[in-house]
Amino acid sequence: MKILFVIDSLGGGGAERSTQVLCDYLHEHNVDFKIVCLYFYPDGFHQEMIDKGYDIRFLKEKSFLGQTKEIVGIIKEGDYDIVHSILFKSNLRTRFAKLFTKFQHLESLVNTTYSEERKLDKKVNQNLLSLYKVLDKYSAKLFVDHFHSITNTVKKHYIDHLGLNSKKITVVYRGRKPIKLGTVRKKSSPEFILLNVARQDYQKGQIFLLQAMNELKAQNEKNIKLIILGVEGSVTSTLKDYVKQKELQNMVNFAGFSNNVEKYFSEADVFTFSSLFEGLGGALIEAQSAGLPIIANDLEVLREVAVDNKNAIFVDIKDSSSVAQAILKLKNSSLLRSEFSQNSFENYDEKFREEVSNRGMLKLYKELC
Repeated sequence: MKILFVIDSLGGGGAERSTQVLCDYLHEHNVDFKIVCLYFYPDGFHQEMIDKGYDIRFLKEKSFLGQTKEIVGIIKEGDYDIVHSILFKSNLRTRFAKLFTKFQHLESLVNTTYSEERKLDKKVNQNLLSLYKVLDKYSAKLFVDHFHSITNTVKKHYIDHLGLNSKKITVVYRGRKPIKLGTVRKKSSPEFILLNVARQDYQKGQIFLLQAMNELKAQNEKNIKLIILGVEGSVTSTLKDYVKQKELQNMVNFAGFSNNVEKYFSEADVFTFSSLFEGLGGALIEAQSAGLPIIANDLEVLREVAVDNKNAIFVDIKDSSSVAQAILKLKNSSLLRSEFSQNSFENYDEKFREEVSNRGMLKLYKELC
């Protein structure tokens, strides 16, 4: 079996992280693969994967047609059993590569792209998004042989919005390596630490966590710190301006991208997941593997990942008072944190271990070959 992955980049996002995890598994099981990236970004997982000897190629061309034809050339010279595309730009280029050559195309569906919440993002051109949706709908039906969806919610989203055939969509949850086994915290700080792991974009909703921190400051709550871990993005300047304006510098730390996430998970008391729309939330899986209690925005897809009142408190993330109340509920009860912590690890262990996900993906590859 020989697989070609086509992905936008190997930057520090959830889909990129999942690709790394899957490639590690395939390598261990002697499955031949190559990775094609449309773009190179300095922060991410590419160097770690290159150091492992993985065959990674960054496209030279920058235009849509140029990249499509470059992908065609790679497909023709590689004799691949499956071409697996991940993320929207890569999906479109791989679809249109079928105009020039034949191959078995598997495409991952990783987000609720046409969520109503996305219409509120001022940085998204809504007319262009509508055009993309039309292009997405017809090219998906015309060129894609099979779809891999990372959750049932995402599967339903694409059936509802694009009219995809449910029989052509297989759900395989993303898996993750455990951040650490067990649930013993290794704190070196007396502060109550909240951790958020996500790129700094509108979708990730960190501004609402900052508003909750401002609410806690107004209540004279001390020794609470929010760490935002992840690459900078389209709202970084807005977030940092808000922190400065509200004088939250002592309560908020922008830690940037790190390959040593274990350090941050081991010191955190609670994981906060503020996304406004999601496909799954890989960082949320990692947080559960680390045995962290969860505070998350109340999205249907996130209820597939965490369990309400068992290891998670779901909130309206835009209601800063409710978010602050949830934080204080966990801060003020070590017993509740301990219970949620144990339940988080058990939920991860049952549903999201990487071996389960990776076996599911390998099974899907074999069925499609």
